[in-house]
Amino acid sequence: MKFSVAVLLVLLLSLTGTGALFAADQTMTNGQATVQVDGRNIVFPDAKPYSVSASVYVPVRIVAENMGIPVVWDVNSKSVSIGEGDAVVTFKPENSTSGSKPFLKDNRVYVDLAFIQDKLGAGAVWNKETMMVSITTRSNVLKGVQLYKQSMVKLTGEKVIYVDPYKVDGEPMDGDIIFITHTHGDHFNLNEIQKVAKKDATIVFPFKELDKVTEAGFEKVVGAVPNEEGTVNGISYKAVPAYNTKTSNHPKDREWVGYIIKVNETSYYMAGDTDLIPEMKDIDADVAFLPMGGTYTMAYEEAAKAANLIHPRIVIPYHYADVVGTREDAVKFIDLIEPGIISILMKE
Repeated sequence: MKFSVAVLLVLLLSLTGTGALFAADQTMTNGQATVQVDGRNIVFPDAKPYSVSASVYVPVRIVAENMGIPVVWDVNSKSVSIGEGDAVVTFKPENSTSGSKPFLKDNRVYVDLAFIQDKLGAGAVWNKETMMVSITTRSNVLKGVQLYKQSMVKLTGEKVIYVDPYKVDGEPMDGDIIFITHTHGDHFNLNEIQKVAKKDATIVFPFKELDKVTEAGFEKVVGAVPNEEGTVNGISYKAVPAYNTKTSNHPKDREWVGYIIKVNETSYYMAGDTDLIPEMKDIDADVAFLPMGGTYTMAYEEAAKAANLIHPRIVIPYHYADVVGTREDAVKFIDLIEPGIISILMKE
């Protein structure tokens, strides 16, 4: 099942949790567990979380509605429909508990945490120590993440991070860390860096050409080498290879890079300008930003292969519609993404 932008507005997604069943104390009784949606405690007026065969079940209606997803019970067919439009999930609950299937108990429909993730697109984590179910929805996913022109991304958390600032509107000068992938003008421009960087900002830059920023007067500069990890201002990152295999636009020997940056326990892969390369099989990231403009980077077909190889939880195409590539290409890209990977177009 592929997720379009329209579907994503309905199906809420998350970067946490797994698709497996979640172990619980089988002796848990109603009322012992707490359920949170995006950090807010859910108040259950009657039906409460329930434990069956080492899995935690929750009343689906109140949980889904707290996630912003409508729920409808069909009396005639005795089925439940969750969602709306093309994103509706419909099922008939069992009359008794049977493994991981939804079931009826005291006239309420219960689902397990795997259902919350797999069918509703949310993350659900059971903490046995605190007896808490934590559900994370789209309102918290990609919070503080902004995609601008070309490959410019801003990550806002404890620190403000920019990657490849380009044609910046205004002069925010709020950036604590500026990551530069390579020295082409649509990724590296001293004036653009000065627009976004605080006076004491740290610049992370390909090591072989570090003089391009040190000679410009930036005092805090860190060299990035492919496959090396580092920490800057409390933010951990890894520089990864980025190069062309079919053209000489981005030669491998220049040692230009992409980055995997960790913010708020979420890892973001900023691929930079690259083709589909063997090193991508080792990329481990929650969110992947992949170039798909063609000409200088992967075209959409190759970018989709890269996404399916890396298999992040979320993939976002970038580096298109500003210089080369079109939004139509981005839509085609989404159609080629394998089930299980959420595709988002952040450029409208």
